[in-house]
Amino acid sequence: MEDSKIIFALDVYDRDTGIELAKNLADQVFAIKVNWPIILENGIKIISELSKYSKIICDFKLADVENTDKLITEKVAQYGAWGIISHAFTGIKSLRAVVKSAGQMKVFSVVSMSQESYIDNVYDKLVDDSLKAGVFGLVAPANRPDRLKKIRDISGDIKIIAPGVGAQGGNIISAIMAGADYIIIGRSIYDSPDPIGAIKKFNDEATKL
Repeated sequence: MEDSKIIFALDVYDRDTGIELAKNLADQVFAIKVNWPIILENGIKIISELSKYSKIICDFKLADVENTDKLITEKVAQYGAWGIISHAFTGIKSLRAVVKSAGQMKVFSVVSMSQESYIDNVYDKLVDDSLKAGVFGLVAPANRPDRLKKIRDISGDIKIIAPGVGAQGGNIISAIMAGADYIIIGRSIYDSPDPIGAIKKFNDEATKL
């Protein structure tokens, strides 16, 4: 669903559960984000399986030296991921290595987290490095709208994807108003007795603006 502002965070272990959720929810979301749990449980080929249903963003938060980040990025691209997430605190050289090795895959860099962390004091530098490295988008906190707005103000029109709505207390409307292009939501959807209904509710909220 290209006009949806929701990225579904598929943070589950079980393959069958993951495939079923992807199949049922793909037409209601912009993309599906996967993290380490489902990869560690099922192997990297699960990326290809899930890619049959939706654009897949691999939230691996790369945070290593250039060569290691390059090798991981190349392998993820090989299995058909649409996007990959890297930390920005590793520096501009590592970010550039990820961008260069990503090919057509979109690179998003974490410049601020949905919980307090040491990178809070340097988010402006992380944004600057990310822009210079040529990333496709930034990751910034939906549940910290003041911080999100500051990041939007200094980052121009680059895409921002924002976690922290739902279980972490963020509000989808305030996050979009602060500058988020897409909202990442996981537990409030997959823990719901009606995941499709939950996504439709979030989509309805987002379209009120």
